Amino acid sequence: MKHSVAFIVSILLIGIFTSISHAQVTISPTAVFLDSNSKVGSFFVSNPSNSAVEVRLSFEFAYPATDSDGRVFLNYEDSEAEENFSLVPHLRAFPTTFILDPNQRQTIRLIGRLPQDTDPATYWTRMRVSSSQLTPPIGEAAEGQVAAQVTFQIDQVTVVLVHHGSVETGVVIHSTEARVDSEREILQIFTDVERTGNAPFIGSVTTTILDSNGNEVDTRRSSTSVYFRNLQRVEFELSELSAGTYTAVTTYETSRNDISSRNLIQAPSITERLTFSIE
Repeated sequence: MKHSVAFIVSILLIGIFTSISHAQVTISPTAVFLDSNSKVGSFFVSNPSNSAVEVRLSFEFAYPATDSDGRVFLNYEDSEAEENFSLVPHLRAFPTTFILDPNQRQTIRLIGRLPQDTDPATYWTRMRVSSSQLTPPIGEAAEGQVAAQVTFQIDQVTVVLVHHGSVETGVVIHSTEARVDSEREILQIFTDVERTGNAPFIGSVTTTILDSNGNEVDTRRSSTSVYFRNLQRVEFELSELSAGTYTAVTTYETSRNDISSRNLIQAPSITERLTFSIE
């Protein structure tokens, strides 16, 4: 008697695209902004592989947050924020399930119909794009043996946002702190930053280390999103820093390499300086 067993392995990708399996598709752009007037937008799903894939879309409210060590995670548990800022109840996508042949591209239309009396703010949701290779026939098995088949499901999560009415943003830095991780030989700069206004702060943060003479020693620049309040962590190699006094200069600005400036709510840059010592 022949037996067959099919396994489904789900892999979650957040903003990282790799060729883990034939089920991999690509999304463009990686952040979708609906038009602030019509509340309509679109994005593309492409299949660069040699196999047909099935694609499914779903939406759930979440936003990037940080823990007490500055590690970033997606917060799905904030019911108050969901009630105030979720786009999920108002968002429709066409289509939500489809087959994508090899080297083909599908346009997805998004419509976010917010009620007229909705308060001015930026509203958002996380969009999960799940893709899996169309199930091939299970391999032949001899009598009494089991044929196993593994199907990979790739989940890619990106954000959909819409600016509704008059919106503004910015950040205020509550404090900065320098910590030395001797075990890892790392200098860590922590910035306690909170967004202002009625929209997330989406931009970049640059941290520069200056020596006692004001000369630049090292710089780190990365994209950042402050939806409410974050503990931003930036790390530097201690091997690059001899004993002495240094200054960390941290600057937040509303510019991103991966998002057009027309989609970003502009705000004045803000800079914080911290003097610390390495012994």
